[in-house]
Amino acid sequence: MADSLHQIEIHADKADVFKALTTNPGIQGWWTSDCDVASDEGGLCHFYFNNRQTHFVMRAQKLLSNQRIFWVCEDGPKEWQQTELWWEITEIAEKHCQLDFKHMNWQRDDGLFPLCNSTWGTLMSHLKNYCETGSKDPLFTDPISISA
Repeated sequence: MADSLHQIEIHADKADVFKALTTNPGIQGWWTSDCDVASDEGGLCHFYFNNRQTHFVMRAQKLLSNQRIFWVCEDGPKEWQQTELWWEITEIAEKHCQLDFKHMNWQRDDGLFPLCNSTWGTLMSHLKNYCETGSKDPLFTDPISISA
């Protein structure tokens, strides 16, 4: 199994980082302009790409306010299915935190894995910018093409 690991420091309050990861306006600020994010544990998060031709479904397994998010991919491209996405937010100082991100349990380290790992690195920069400035700049806006 392969895991994608990323770590960034963000000069923002950890509550703002948590909102950027767990709300529709937050996700739309840095990842994708078309989503429906679950606000409760056990709920489903939907992420759409390519005019809704590509659809990812994540179950929000764990949401610890301002601290941890854990999702399991239940539907989407085959290589993504049953992978796990985990974010841990740690306060370093006032309005300064560290974000650790893992996209875990890929069945192989070729195929979509290298592209997705690189894309997550780019997404971390978009997330950092959104949290620090409030300026929306989602990496994916329709129309966009993602190979499944």
